[in-house]
Amino acid sequence: MIKHFQIGGNDGIQQVPAAESNWLVLDDPSEAERKNLIEKYNLPAEIFVGARAAEEVSHFDALEETSLTNAYVLVLTNLSEKKAEKIEDRLKPIIFILSDSLLITYFGNKSSFLDHLLQKYKDKITTFEGLITYSVFMLYNHYIQELLAIKKDIDALDQAARKTTENKELFKLADTNRKVVYLDHTLAGQKSTLDSLWQKEQFIEKLNNPKVLYDIRLHQKHAEELIKIYRDLLETVGGLFSDMMDNNLNHLMKYLDSAALIISIPALISGIWGMNTGGLPGKGSNTGFFLVVGASIILAIVFGIHLKRKDFSK
Repeated sequence: MIKHFQIGGNDGIQQVPAAESNWLVLDDPSEAERKNLIEKYNLPAEIFVGARAAEEVSHFDALEETSLTNAYVLVLTNLSEKKAEKIEDRLKPIIFILSDSLLITYFGNKSSFLDHLLQKYKDKITTFEGLITYSVFMLYNHYIQELLAIKKDIDALDQAARKTTENKELFKLADTNRKVVYLDHTLAGQKSTLDSLWQKEQFIEKLNNPKVLYDIRLHQKHAEELIKIYRDLLETVGGLFSDMMDNNLNHLMKYLDSAALIISIPALISGIWGMNTGGLPGKGSNTGFFLVVGASIILAIVFGIHLKRKDFSK
Protein backbone atom coordinates (compact mmCIF):
# COMPACT_ATOMS: atom_id res chain seq x y z
CA MET A 1 0.00 0.00 0.00
CA ILE A 2 1.12 3.57 -0.71
CA LYS A 3 0.01 6.36 1.64
CA HIS A 4 -0.18 9.95 0.44
CA PHE A 5 0.61 13.01 2.57
CA GLN A 6 1.05 16.75 2.11
CA ILE A 7 3.97 18.39 3.91
CA GLY A 8 4.10 22.16 4.30
CA GLY A 9 1.65 25.00 4.71
CA ASN A 10 -0.11 25.98 7.91
CA ASP A 11 -1.53 22.50 8.50
CA GLY A 12 1.85 20.74 8.74
CA ILE A 13 1.45 17.10 7.68
CA GLN A 14 -1.93 15.97 6.37
CA GLN A 15 -3.02 12.75 4.69
CA VAL A 16 -4.48 13.76 1.32
CA PRO A 17 -5.60 12.25 -2.01
CA ALA A 18 -2.84 11.08 -4.34
CA ALA A 19 -3.19 14.09 -6.67
CA GLU A 20 -2.50 16.57 -3.85
CA SER A 21 0.37 14.72 -2.16
CA ASN A 22 4.07 15.53 -2.10
CA TRP A 23 5.08 12.75 0.30
CA LEU A 24 4.61 9.08 -0.59
CA VAL A 25 5.00 6.43 2.11
CA LEU A 26 5.46 2.80 1.04
CA ASP A 27 3.72 0.70 3.69
CA ASP A 28 4.29 -2.99 2.89
CA PRO A 29 3.99 -2.30 -0.86
CA SER A 30 3.28 -5.02 -3.36
CA GLU A 31 5.73 -5.87 -6.12
CA ALA A 32 3.40 -4.23 -8.63
CA GLU A 33 3.26 -0.98 -6.61
CA ARG A 34 7.03 -0.80 -6.38
CA LYS A 35 7.42 -1.52 -10.06
CA ASN A 36 4.88 1.17 -11.00
CA LEU A 37 6.64 3.70 -8.76
CA ILE A 38 10.02 2.92 -10.30
CA GLU A 39 8.63 3.26 -13.82
CA LYS A 40 6.66 6.44 -13.08
CA TYR A 41 9.66 8.36 -11.73
CA ASN A 42 12.31 6.51 -13.73
CA LEU A 43 14.08 5.32 -10.58
CA PRO A 44 16.91 2.74 -10.56
CA ALA A 45 15.45 -0.76 -10.77
CA GLU A 46 17.45 -1.95 -7.73
CA ILE A 47 16.60 0.99 -5.47
CA PHE A 48 14.43 -1.12 -3.16
CA VAL A 49 16.59 -4.25 -3.37
CA GLY A 50 17.82 -5.23 0.09
CA ALA A 51 15.19 -3.07 1.79
CA ARG A 52 14.40 -5.97 4.11
CA ALA A 53 17.98 -6.95 4.98
CA ALA A 54 19.88 -5.90 8.12
CA GLU A 55 23.09 -5.94 6.07
CA GLU A 56 21.82 -3.21 3.72
CA VAL A 57 24.60 -0.60 3.59
CA SER A 58 23.77 2.96 4.64
CA HIS A 59 24.49 5.45 1.87
CA PHE A 60 23.64 8.88 0.47
CA ASP A 61 23.85 9.20 -3.31
CA ALA A 62 22.58 11.41 -6.11
CA LEU A 63 20.01 9.87 -8.47
CA GLU A 64 20.66 10.66 -12.11
CA GLU A 65 18.41 10.31 -15.14
CA THR A 66 15.18 10.29 -13.15
CA SER A 67 12.07 12.37 -13.74
CA LEU A 68 12.60 14.02 -10.33
CA THR A 69 14.55 17.26 -9.93
CA ASN A 70 17.70 17.20 -7.78
CA ALA A 71 16.92 13.70 -6.54
CA TYR A 72 18.94 11.91 -3.87
CA VAL A 73 18.55 8.60 -2.08
CA LEU A 74 19.34 8.24 1.61
CA VAL A 75 19.40 4.77 3.19
CA LEU A 76 19.62 4.45 6.97
CA THR A 77 18.95 1.60 9.41
CA ASN A 78 16.31 1.63 12.11
CA LEU A 79 16.22 -0.61 15.18
CA SER A 80 12.74 -1.95 15.80
CA GLU A 81 11.27 -2.28 19.28
CA LYS A 82 10.57 -6.03 18.94
CA LYS A 83 13.11 -7.24 21.51
CA ALA A 84 12.06 -10.88 21.20
CA GLU A 85 13.49 -11.04 17.66
CA LYS A 86 17.14 -11.57 16.74
CA ILE A 87 19.16 -8.40 16.32
CA GLU A 88 19.55 -8.93 12.56
CA ASP A 89 15.76 -9.15 12.24
CA ARG A 90 15.28 -5.96 14.23
CA LEU A 91 17.55 -3.87 12.01
CA LYS A 92 15.36 -2.50 9.22
CA PRO A 93 16.57 -0.24 6.39
CA ILE A 94 14.73 3.06 5.91
CA ILE A 95 14.85 4.60 2.45
CA PHE A 96 14.32 8.29 1.66
CA ILE A 97 14.13 9.44 -1.97
CA LEU A 98 14.37 13.22 -1.79
CA SER A 99 13.76 15.71 -4.60
CA ASP A 100 12.68 19.34 -4.88
CA SER A 101 8.98 18.53 -5.22
CA LEU A 102 8.52 15.00 -3.91
CA LEU A 103 9.64 12.82 -1.00
CA ILE A 104 9.30 9.03 -1.14
CA THR A 105 9.97 6.95 1.97
CA TYR A 106 10.07 3.28 2.82
CA PHE A 107 10.02 2.51 6.57
CA GLY A 108 9.91 -1.28 6.32
CA ASN A 109 7.07 -3.77 6.35
CA LYS A 110 4.75 -3.71 9.37
CA SER A 111 6.82 -0.92 10.91
CA SER A 112 5.45 1.42 13.57
CA PHE A 113 8.12 4.01 12.79
CA LEU A 114 5.79 6.29 10.81
CA ASP A 115 3.12 6.30 13.53
CA HIS A 116 5.66 7.15 16.24
CA LEU A 117 7.28 9.83 14.07
CA LEU A 118 4.00 11.62 13.41
CA GLN A 119 2.91 11.23 17.01
CA LYS A 120 6.07 12.89 18.34
CA TYR A 121 7.07 15.43 15.70
CA LYS A 122 4.09 16.07 13.44
CA ASP A 123 3.76 19.70 14.56
CA LYS A 124 7.49 20.37 14.08
CA ILE A 125 7.84 18.97 10.55
CA THR A 126 7.17 21.50 7.79
CA THR A 127 9.74 20.47 5.15
CA PHE A 128 11.13 17.31 3.58
CA GLU A 129 14.46 18.05 5.24
CA GLY A 130 12.79 18.42 8.62
CA LEU A 131 11.06 15.05 8.25
CA ILE A 132 14.34 13.32 7.40
CA THR A 133 16.19 15.04 10.24
CA TYR A 134 13.61 14.19 12.88
CA SER A 135 13.59 10.62 11.57
CA VAL A 136 17.35 10.47 12.14
CA PHE A 137 16.88 11.91 15.63
CA MET A 138 14.34 9.19 16.44
CA LEU A 139 16.67 6.50 15.05
CA TYR A 140 19.39 7.46 17.49
CA ASN A 141 16.92 7.53 20.36
CA HIS A 142 16.15 3.89 19.52
CA TYR A 143 19.84 2.96 19.48
CA ILE A 144 20.59 4.67 22.79
CA GLN A 145 17.61 2.99 24.47
CA GLU A 146 18.83 -0.39 23.23
CA LEU A 147 22.39 0.28 24.39
CA LEU A 148 21.19 1.24 27.86
CA ALA A 149 19.24 -2.03 27.99
CA ILE A 150 22.40 -3.89 26.93
CA LYS A 151 24.25 -2.27 29.86
CA LYS A 152 21.81 -3.98 32.25
CA ASP A 153 22.54 -7.31 30.54
CA ILE A 154 26.28 -6.72 30.88
CA ASP A 155 25.92 -5.94 34.60
CA ALA A 156 23.90 -9.15 35.09
CA LEU A 157 26.53 -11.15 33.20
CA ASP A 158 29.31 -9.62 35.29
CA GLN A 159 27.59 -10.76 38.48
CA ALA A 160 26.88 -14.20 37.02
CA ALA A 161 30.51 -14.64 35.96
CA ARG A 162 31.58 -14.32 39.61
CA LYS A 163 29.25 -17.13 40.69
CA THR A 164 28.67 -19.55 37.83
CA THR A 165 29.91 -20.73 34.45
CA GLU A 166 26.69 -22.40 33.35
CA ASN A 167 25.90 -22.72 29.65
CA LYS A 168 22.86 -20.44 30.02
CA GLU A 169 25.02 -17.47 31.01
CA LEU A 170 27.60 -18.23 28.32
CA PHE A 171 24.88 -18.30 25.66
CA LYS A 172 23.58 -14.97 26.96
CA LEU A 173 27.10 -13.54 26.72
CA ALA A 174 27.33 -14.70 23.09
CA ASP A 175 23.95 -13.14 22.26
CA THR A 176 24.93 -9.84 23.86
CA ASN A 177 28.21 -9.83 21.95
CA ARG A 178 26.26 -10.44 18.76
CA LYS A 179 24.01 -7.45 19.45
CA VAL A 180 26.91 -5.12 20.12
CA VAL A 181 28.77 -6.22 16.96
CA TYR A 182 25.72 -5.54 14.77
CA LEU A 183 25.05 -2.18 16.40
CA ASP A 184 28.70 -1.17 16.21
CA HIS A 185 28.97 -1.80 12.47
CA THR A 186 25.56 -0.26 11.78
CA LEU A 187 26.36 2.96 13.63
CA ALA A 188 29.82 3.20 12.06
CA GLY A 189 28.38 2.96 8.53
CA GLN A 190 25.56 5.34 9.37
CA LYS A 191 27.96 7.98 10.72
CA SER A 192 29.80 8.36 7.42
CA THR A 193 26.48 8.52 5.55
CA LEU A 194 25.12 11.28 7.78
CA ASP A 195 28.40 13.20 7.56
CA SER A 196 27.84 13.32 3.79
CA LEU A 197 24.26 14.50 4.30
CA TRP A 198 25.24 17.29 6.72
CA GLN A 199 27.82 18.53 4.20
CA LYS A 200 25.08 19.20 1.64
CA GLU A 201 24.56 22.96 2.02
CA GLN A 202 21.18 23.03 0.29
CA PHE A 203 19.81 20.48 2.75
CA ILE A 204 21.07 22.41 5.79
CA GLU A 205 19.70 25.71 4.45
CA LYS A 206 16.22 24.28 3.86
CA LEU A 207 16.25 22.58 7.24
CA ASN A 208 17.17 25.81 9.04
CA ASN A 209 17.22 24.15 12.45
CA PRO A 210 20.71 24.13 14.02
CA LYS A 211 19.34 22.94 17.37
CA VAL A 212 18.08 19.60 16.10
CA LEU A 213 21.36 19.10 14.20
CA TYR A 214 23.27 19.70 17.43
CA ASP A 215 21.04 17.23 19.27
CA ILE A 216 21.58 14.58 16.58
CA ARG A 217 25.36 14.99 16.70
CA LEU A 218 25.22 14.75 20.49
CA HIS A 219 23.17 11.54 20.25
CA GLN A 220 25.61 10.16 17.65
CA LYS A 221 28.58 10.79 19.92
CA HIS A 222 26.73 9.33 22.90
CA ALA A 223 25.84 6.13 21.02
CA GLU A 224 29.39 5.72 19.67
CA GLU A 225 30.91 6.15 23.14
CA LEU A 226 28.47 3.65 24.63
CA ILE A 227 29.39 1.11 21.94
CA LYS A 228 33.11 1.46 22.70
CA ILE A 229 32.60 1.15 26.44
CA TYR A 230 30.28 -1.85 26.16
CA ARG A 231 32.58 -3.73 23.79
CA ASP A 232 35.41 -3.33 26.31
CA LEU A 233 33.11 -4.39 29.15
CA LEU A 234 32.03 -7.50 27.25
CA GLU A 235 35.67 -8.43 26.64
CA THR A 236 36.28 -8.05 30.38
CA VAL A 237 33.26 -10.19 31.27
CA GLY A 238 34.29 -12.81 28.70
CA GLY A 239 37.76 -12.89 30.23
CA LEU A 240 36.23 -13.23 33.70
CA PHE A 241 34.20 -16.25 32.55
CA SER A 242 37.37 -17.84 31.13
CA ASP A 243 39.35 -17.16 34.30
CA MET A 244 36.56 -18.57 36.48
CA MET A 245 36.39 -21.74 34.37
CA ASP A 246 40.17 -22.15 34.61
CA ASN A 247 40.02 -21.57 38.36
CA ASN A 248 37.21 -24.11 38.81
CA LEU A 249 39.14 -26.61 36.72
CA ASN A 250 42.22 -26.12 38.91
CA HIS A 251 40.13 -26.76 42.04
CA LEU A 252 38.66 -29.89 40.46
CA MET A 253 42.13 -31.20 39.63
CA LYS A 254 43.22 -30.63 43.24
CA TYR A 255 40.26 -32.65 44.51
CA LEU A 256 40.98 -35.43 42.02
CA ASP A 257 44.64 -35.50 43.03
CA SER A 258 43.58 -35.71 46.69
CA ALA A 259 41.23 -38.59 45.95
CA ALA A 260 44.01 -40.39 44.09
CA LEU A 261 46.34 -39.96 47.08
CA ILE A 262 43.75 -41.37 49.50
CA ILE A 263 43.14 -44.39 47.27
CA SER A 264 46.87 -45.00 46.83
CA ILE A 265 47.54 -45.36 50.60
CA PRO A 266 45.79 -48.75 51.04
CA ALA A 267 47.31 -49.94 47.78
CA LEU A 268 50.79 -48.98 48.97
CA ILE A 269 50.43 -50.69 52.35
CA SER A 270 48.94 -53.89 50.94
CA GLY A 271 51.59 -53.96 48.25
CA ILE A 272 54.42 -53.74 50.75
CA TRP A 273 52.77 -56.33 53.05
CA GLY A 274 52.40 -58.75 50.19
CA MET A 275 56.08 -58.73 49.25
CA ASN A 276 57.78 -62.06 49.81
CA THR A 277 60.78 -60.59 51.61
CA GLY A 278 60.20 -62.28 54.96
CA GLY A 279 60.40 -60.74 58.38
CA LEU A 280 57.12 -58.87 58.13
CA PRO A 281 55.15 -58.91 61.41
CA GLY A 282 51.98 -60.97 61.35
CA LYS A 283 52.83 -62.81 58.15
CA GLY A 284 52.09 -66.15 59.74
CA SER A 285 48.98 -64.98 61.55
CA ASN A 286 45.41 -65.40 60.32
CA THR A 287 44.67 -61.88 61.50
CA GLY A 288 47.43 -60.33 59.39
CA PHE A 289 45.06 -59.58 56.53
CA PHE A 290 42.63 -57.76 58.81
CA LEU A 291 45.47 -55.81 60.41
CA VAL A 292 46.60 -54.62 56.99
CA VAL A 293 43.07 -53.63 55.99
CA GLY A 294 42.47 -51.84 59.31
CA ALA A 295 45.76 -49.95 59.15
CA SER A 296 45.06 -48.94 55.55
CA ILE A 297 41.58 -47.66 56.42
CA ILE A 298 42.84 -45.71 59.44
CA LEU A 299 45.66 -44.06 57.48
CA ALA A 300 43.31 -43.25 54.58
CA ILE A 301 40.81 -41.65 56.99
CA VAL A 302 43.52 -39.60 58.72
CA PHE A 303 44.92 -38.42 55.41
CA GLY A 304 41.41 -37.69 54.10
CA ILE A 305 40.61 -35.53 57.16
CA HIS A 306 43.84 -33.63 56.63
CA LEU A 307 43.01 -32.96 52.98
CA LYS A 308 39.44 -31.97 53.85
CA ARG A 309 40.74 -29.25 56.17
CA LYS A 310 43.11 -27.97 53.52
CA ASP A 311 41.95 -24.81 51.67
CA PHE A 312 42.06 -25.62 47.95
CA SER A 313 40.87 -22.15 46.94
CA LYS A 314 44.31 -20.65 47.52
